This record gives sequence, C-alpha cells and structure tokens, in this order.
Amino acid sequence: MSTPSLYKARGLSKYPVCAICVERTRGRTHHVELGYGVSVWLCERHASTEFLTRRAGRDLVATLQQLWRAHGCLTAARSKALQAHLAALHGRPARPLPGSYAWPAVRIRAEHAFAGGQPTQAVITHILAAAYGDATAPSLRTIRRWRSQRRWLSRPP
Repeated sequence: MSTPSLYKARGLSKYPVCAICVERTRGRTHHVELGYGVSVWLCERHASTEFLTRRAGRDLVATLQQLWRAHGCLTAARSKALQAHLAALHGRPARPLPGSYAWPAVRIRAEHAFAGGQPTQAVITHILAAAYGDATAPSLRTIRRWRSQRRWLSRPP
C-alpha cells in the first residue's frame, strides 16, 4: 500500500483541494470566509450549511482546529475565527428593553394621568404602589423623564 500524496494525485479538479478531505477531494471546492481574515477551501459536502452548522458548528471547529494544530499553523486569528463561528451559531440572548420601552402600558397610563393634570408625585406614588410580579417598577428617573418629555402634547395618549 502506498502512502497518500498529492504529488501525482488523480481525479482532482483544477480548484484547490478541500482543507478537510485533502487527497480524497472530489468535485469542485468553494472558498469559505470565516472572518478575521481567515478563509478555507472546502468541498461541496464540507461547505454545505448542514456541515457548517452540524452540532452547533462544533464539527467544523473541532476538525479545523485539529488540522491546524497538527500542521503547526493554529494562529490567534484562526482561533478567533473559529470562536466567532461558534458564537454566530449560538445566537445572542434577547436583551432586556431599557427604561420606558420595557413598560409601554405603564408609560401610557402615566401619560394619561399627566395629560389629565395630575401632580407628578401622585402619579409616581400610584406607579410605584402597583404590583408588577417579579419585575421591578420603573425608576423614579424614568417616570420623571416621561413627564418631562410631554409626548401627549404632540400625539394624544
């Protein structure tokens, strides 16, 4: 049995070989950008969305990481690109909405009260006395900002 080599490999296309298949590459390869200035050539199977996202991207990351480590070329940029690939597939948790955006119904009720002429302190006392379950009530600063913005003047509540 001969040792595999690309020296006189037959059946390879004119494109670069797949970074994962190497001498077993068959068919066309695709240039895949991973970010951080890192890109690889992958065959159609390895460049498919199915493989790139398999096991939340860990298949691709583990494979390229081991290959680059074996070749002695696992650089900081390549490590960052692999981590970015994992992070992109993991997604971000929904960010809590800040201030009044988290309290649209409370703000509307407060603006109705302000538009009706109720004193600011009475509205603040009413809002802070209300039950919000596990959530915390809007801050005093938020309620005062609602009052100072006077949105009910430009558009009726």
